Amino acid sequence: MALVNKIREKSGLAVGVVAVGLILFIVGGDMFFGNNSIFFADKQNVGEIGGSTVKLKDYQAEIEVAERDYTLQQNKTPTEAERSQLREQAWNQLIQANAVEKHYEDAGIMVTEEEVVDMVQGNNIHPAVRQAFVNPQTNQFDVTLVKQYLKNYDKLQPLDRLRWDNFDARLPQDRMRTKYEALFKSSNYVTKAEAQREYQGQATKAEVKFLYVPFSMVVDSTIKVSDEELKAYLDKNKEKYKTQSTRTLEYVQFRIEPNAKDSAFFLKELEETKAQFAAATNDTAFAKAKSDVPSVLRSYAINELPAELSAQAGAIVTGQVYGPYANGGSYALYKVLSVSNEGAFSARASHILFDTRGKSDEEKKAVKAKAEGVLKEIKGGADFAEKARTHGSDGTAPQGGDLGWFPEGRMVPAFEKAIFSATKKGLTPNLVETEFGYHIVKITEPKTNQKFKVVTIQRNITAGDETKDEIYARASQFRVEITSAEALAEAVKKTPTLSKMVATVQPTSYNVNDIQDARGLVRWAFNDAKVGDAADLQEFTDRYVVAVLTKSQEEGTASLDEVRDVITAEVRKQKKAEQIIAKLSGNGSLEDLAKQYPGAIVNTAPDVTMSGASIAEVGYDPAAVGRAFGLKKDGDRTKPFAGESGVVILTRVKVTAAPEIADYNMYKSQIEQRVNGRVSYSLFEAVKDLAKIKDERIKFF
Repeated sequence: MALVNKIREKSGLAVGVVAVGLILFIVGGDMFFGNNSIFFADKQNVGEIGGSTVKLKDYQAEIEVAERDYTLQQNKTPTEAERSQLREQAWNQLIQANAVEKHYEDAGIMVTEEEVVDMVQGNNIHPAVRQAFVNPQTNQFDVTLVKQYLKNYDKLQPLDRLRWDNFDARLPQDRMRTKYEALFKSSNYVTKAEAQREYQGQATKAEVKFLYVPFSMVVDSTIKVSDEELKAYLDKNKEKYKTQSTRTLEYVQFRIEPNAKDSAFFLKELEETKAQFAAATNDTAFAKAKSDVPSVLRSYAINELPAELSAQAGAIVTGQVYGPYANGGSYALYKVLSVSNEGAFSARASHILFDTRGKSDEEKKAVKAKAEGVLKEIKGGADFAEKARTHGSDGTAPQGGDLGWFPEGRMVPAFEKAIFSATKKGLTPNLVETEFGYHIVKITEPKTNQKFKVVTIQRNITAGDETKDEIYARASQFRVEITSAEALAEAVKKTPTLSKMVATVQPTSYNVNDIQDARGLVRWAFNDAKVGDAADLQEFTDRYVVAVLTKSQEEGTASLDEVRDVITAEVRKQKKAEQIIAKLSGNGSLEDLAKQYPGAIVNTAPDVTMSGASIAEVGYDPAAVGRAFGLKKDGDRTKPFAGESGVVILTRVKVTAAPEIADYNMYKSQIEQRVNGRVSYSLFEAVKDLAKIKDERIKFF
């Protein structure tokens, strides 16, 4: 019957084509190609949900609602990245309206006005209401605050009323969703037998002896795989290799980065600003006006100071401006407003560690003697930092033993006592012994609890207009030469400073690898481009991109070439398994069989459980665990079989049955929670599948 219907569909299409030709001949094209034409109308659709056509204007209206709600809640307009999320939210809302809510109707679910009131000020308060109306004295939800708020509804600001109205309008839909999910959750009944099985899967333990030969012990190059074998595997496993609609792009990017000239410009600017900053009477306001970072005033403990100030902490002068200092991609000026003594103490020190961990008493004596010799050399005038680089045995050695500033309480007691009991700079007279070994310690700055209030001006070094123009000119000239993927590859070879990147995108992608807000490039790849086409030069905030479409994959079953590497690995694994199993098919001991593959693992795994689904050294392998528990008695052995990552033979040593217990409610609850936790997502996905959603938003967004 299905075949007959298909034939009828095809016949109808043929007749329709002839009819359209006659109508066009008789009537002309205006009816079909004007703004109100049937063809143009079809282009104004963004997809289908549950058999209903979703028109562009309806989708745009839903987006506007989502953006309005976002603005009301966040008190700001959404960024482009946030808009992309809101478009997804709007699409899901249409799925809710056109597909999900039909199921609510079929199930007879409805929400009364009384229930909505109950969600706001009754016995079943909505979580959002609970969160919004918290009594500051008790830190608990207070229903009287809700009632007071609604009593004064007419006196609220228009924006606040709109926020509440939007929230109130969503409550019935939220309650219907909760009810619908509750129907499925309430149908999730766990029997005592299931709870017992769950308990036994966790508490019954098997000890097995095993032989494990990883597939990697057979060299790949020794296993030949033919195209016929690959095709046969793909035909048998088509469901595993379903593909989504994708496009593959190869591209070169020209990053918009500042050069030495730009860096010099910002350095000069801050040098000119420095005198003005020093003379400013309102330091914070001045810094806010001049800085690229929002937070400009901060109080620092001495161990938190920026490195440039920390290096001269003992000589800092109140009111002085320090810098400008280069800090990665920025320059900074620091004005110290005040210095006070408060809070925890910090100190700065260096050390040379002579490690004694894992050494015998005699070896420790030798290490101590060596440390004392080095200490004597330093006391005699040898450079501490150089000795630390030569003899230090921890990560501070390359920095001359410098530990930087650190607060009291961070180091081990003996080491900390030596540093925080010191009252002046310099070498401690004796070695300090800790569990790590012997330390030679130098106090760089003795303990202090100084706090510094600092105002910062930070200017990010960015590319100037001249630099951007130069980069744009290079990118434009490069684009002129690109007419195909081959041309792109050849051009990259000629320019060693450029690298070719590859990205595979889906219709819903908003980024291309690390290129943010690349929706325009994605839409070009799906709507306008043919394989081999080069896009116009793409301009982004931080780069220019020259891209070529190299591959177009439509939804369906993957072709052999598209999954050749993956399938080759699977078929090769099967053939390796056959080869290994053939060699292990004898009746000798596991140790004797293991001699066939030097490096094979023979060991015993205790405490194997069904719920664990893994065996030590073998790894995650549910089938192997199942076979272990399938052995009838101690001493029984499996035949060699292919596991997840190698061939395995198992011998049952013993099985310790789960102790009898009277109450299985805990295990019943575990199953219920596991299943109920999947209900919301699984329901929505199931409804989407039934709705046969056709998503064509890529045409517009």
